[in-house]
Amino acid sequence: MSPHLRKKYRALPSHFRKTGHQECSMDKDYFNILIVGHTTFGIRNLRIKKETFKILIYLLAFFQLAVMFSLCDYIQVKKKSILLNQLRQESLIQKATIQLFSTKVEELERHLTKLKDFDQTIRSIANLGRGHEATPLIGMGGSPSPVIAWKLKEEPKRSE
Repeated sequence: MSPHLRKKYRALPSHFRKTGHQECSMDKDYFNILIVGHTTFGIRNLRIKKETFKILIYLLAFFQLAVMFSLCDYIQVKKKSILLNQLRQESLIQKATIQLFSTKVEELERHLTKLKDFDQTIRSIANLGRGHEATPLIGMGGSPSPVIAWKLKEEPKRSE
């Protein structure tokens, strides 16, 4: 054997060099992991009991499920946050539109009061009185004006 191979052979743990029957039965309870590093570090052996390995696998599976659940929950919260921000922006736009509409309605009400005042001023100058209130009553079956009442009285006399 070359000197280089002898170094590696010496670096191997003793249970790899021996092939006894007892060693093989004990190795069934363990997982052996060989870690090969640089030549200066040699080969390292890591022995893990099967029960410990199973526990580690279960913990890893649980951790993976917990991370997946947290990630899914985080994605749902982010989606809801984006939707909430959109709704807030829409709400601000609607508030601005309502404010603009309210301002326009107030402006129209001011113009209507000015028009009413102007109408009353014109009626008082023309000495017409309140013609707006009397006119709708005629069309609704209210009391007729004196001219119409006089014509209605004359019509039955003509038909006789």
